[in-house]
Amino acid sequence: MTTDVSIDLLRAEFRRDYDPYGTVPIGAQLAELAQRRETLPISYSARGNGCWVLTRYDDIAGVLRRSNRGFISFPNDPDGNNSAGSEEGMIPIEVDGAKHRQFRAILEPAFAPGRVARLEEGLREWANKLIDTWIEKGECDFSNDFALPFPGITVMQIMGWPEQDIERLNGWVDIVMHGLPNASRAEADAARGKAHGEIHEYLFALIEQRRAEPSRDDVTSAALNAEIDGKKLTNSELFDLFLLMMLAGMDTVRSVLGQAIVHLAAEQRNWDRINETPELLNSSVEEFLRWATPPVPTRTVDQDEVSVGELTLTRGERVHFPLAAANRDPAYYDAPDDVVLERFTKPDAKPHLAFGLGPHHCLGVHLARLELRIAFQELRRRIPRFGLAPDQQPKEHLGLAWGVDNVHIRFEPGARETV
Repeated sequence: MTTDVSIDLLRAEFRRDYDPYGTVPIGAQLAELAQRRETLPISYSARGNGCWVLTRYDDIAGVLRRSNRGFISFPNDPDGNNSAGSEEGMIPIEVDGAKHRQFRAILEPAFAPGRVARLEEGLREWANKLIDTWIEKGECDFSNDFALPFPGITVMQIMGWPEQDIERLNGWVDIVMHGLPNASRAEADAARGKAHGEIHEYLFALIEQRRAEPSRDDVTSAALNAEIDGKKLTNSELFDLFLLMMLAGMDTVRSVLGQAIVHLAAEQRNWDRINETPELLNSSVEEFLRWATPPVPTRTVDQDEVSVGELTLTRGERVHFPLAAANRDPAYYDAPDDVVLERFTKPDAKPHLAFGLGPHHCLGVHLARLELRIAFQELRRRIPRFGLAPDQQPKEHLGLAWGVDNVHIRFEPGARETV
């Protein structure tokens, strides 16, 4: 463990710059992180405002477990800037301690296993309605025609928002998370700003409308009725909460589905096997969550000194860690870059970190697993063979949530099942 070494000297000794927003494919970014894991598992990147880059499972898990006990979640950005330019954390992902626990308590009932299980029939029906919109064509834009709208309807139902608004919300989420295809950085930023403003207008109007209506059994009413530190939530706090539900609820499953379909288009044997048994299907869901993990958190040291691996970091230092790096650590996963569908059928399989760990462990774990299981079941039943459209190339992206866009598939046309 390093001691009595100035932070400037430590930064210089361990410096190796890293670009979290690069334009390289996900596989190339993971290859770089794997090389760092072998040679410099904790490194300092001076890019932007500077941060420490972690690559090992144990180091990343250790930071996640110490939320508000050495590390704080604000700001969740490697450059130390809140995404909205705020000096306060976005609720609840950039809030810690007792306040964070109170916000989680508002949301937890909606994501309890029993409550989520009751959504299965509706989700299965929705999946098939989406498939029916393109099954007769023999091709589809998988990203926009299934991967995005499929989890979106669940968000609308849990929140109690008008389901007819789903296309608008999906469009805003797509732009906020990924910008515009083939646009310049300035054009993409302008589009994000416009979409964020439209979301703001939509949600503030919805908040005012729901305040004037009788309470319902949904997350929106639960948030409107809740008190944090003895006070009702302000419109701005509600906006943060609802915006996170939109972004996390609609984009995470979309990302995993997109990456999974790109893999399965090239690996027909895995597609043939995925539904062989319930155990293999459940393991496949876990394996794709491990292999295609989207989130990339950042934490800030909030004590005079904390230990991370072999280093001692001081107050104010930021640590940045793609959860995918932990999930590709060969210390715990044989052939970590391969998709091994049966990996999680083994009783000693190391739990992946796709949903994080500790106090900020993702609330939507049961829902995400259910959505992925239903998606794999219904897609495999309806489309036993498919491939990527040769005239379209998937476009991977990095940033704070890794994923893939522009996934177009072709298959033998089938018949609609719903009216």
